[in-house]
Amino acid sequence: MQVDIAKRVFSPRPADVQQAQRVIDAMGDGTGAIMLDGKMEDDASVKQCKVVVALAHQLAERDPELAAAYGY
Repeated sequence: MQVDIAKRVFSPRPADVQQAQRVIDAMGDGTGAIMLDGKMEDDASVKQCKVVVALAHQLAERDPELAAAYGY
């Protein structure tokens, strides 16, 4: 039970991982700024998104349930 709670609290939501990947994909080389879904995204946004995606990959390697939720 506590493991499930910890996963919910410390793991990024699948929707957040998908959005982070969208920002990374849309920015290309990560320089400049773009509007995505009415929100400005810039190089700082990309850096944060890369952290979210990297964390999701690390968690997915250890947890098949999270891997499925993240689509990995």
